[in-house]
Amino acid sequence: MTKRILFQNLDGGISVITPTGVLSVEETAKKSVPTGVKYKIIDVSDLPPDRDFRNAWEYDFTDSFDGVGA
Repeated sequence: MTKRILFQNLDGGISVITPTGVLSVEETAKKSVPTGVKYKIIDVSDLPPDRDFRNAWEYDFTDSFDGVGA
């Protein structure tokens, strides 16, 4: 699967969900993202290739998001 789901977790960091393909990306997001939390669906190629500083990743969900967890 070439898509990933991003959302801001309770610690203020960014969580990344990798869909399995059993459900659509949108269904996975609605099921897996906490209720009321905004999420963004991106291509895996848009993630930084270096995971060493993953705790420092940021994303502005203010105006750019694809949905809200159910």
